[in-house]
Amino acid sequence: MNCSVCGTKTTVQLPPKWRRLVQDPPAAAAQKPVAGDNRYILLADDTAFFRTMMSDLLISHGHRVKTAVDGQEALEIYEAAPDLFGLILLDLQMPRMSGFGVLEHLANSARPAPPVIVMTGIHDSHEDIQIVREKGAVAFLDKSLDPSVAYERIEMVLNQANNREPED
Repeated sequence: MNCSVCGTKTTVQLPPKWRRLVQDPPAAAAQKPVAGDNRYILLADDTAFFRTMMSDLLISHGHRVKTAVDGQEALEIYEAAPDLFGLILLDLQMPRMSGFGVLEHLANSARPAPPVIVMTGIHDSHEDIQIVREKGAVAFLDKSLDPSVAYERIEMVLNQANNREPED
């Protein structure tokens, strides 16, 4: 990119796995409901690049997405309309409130939370993975995964949530 005012040239280097998505963006698709209903995916990540790329990926597959820049904003969006969401994609390390804090809040809520997939770019310990599972996360997603593999895992969780028996 070139600045038309000062002439500064900026180059953005994308990981190879994401280049295809940016260079050949998918055709715009009508947003489809989450897991066969009318709900959104809530995507919370403090990294603008990853948040935009994941949101674009989900939207390109027809999902409706709401985004948050940190855990506090994610909780505010969720609590304003909890029935609106069928899935939460949650980064672990964010400012103001971490993914751990969001999971703790959701676990202590009287209202059942939608499925939560925890995402991280840092290779967390087995202990951290165990902690997030104990706090209610249904899956763990490494941000370095190929986008198509990441999406397959998200779809798997959505399909499992859709096929889950209703609770009494």
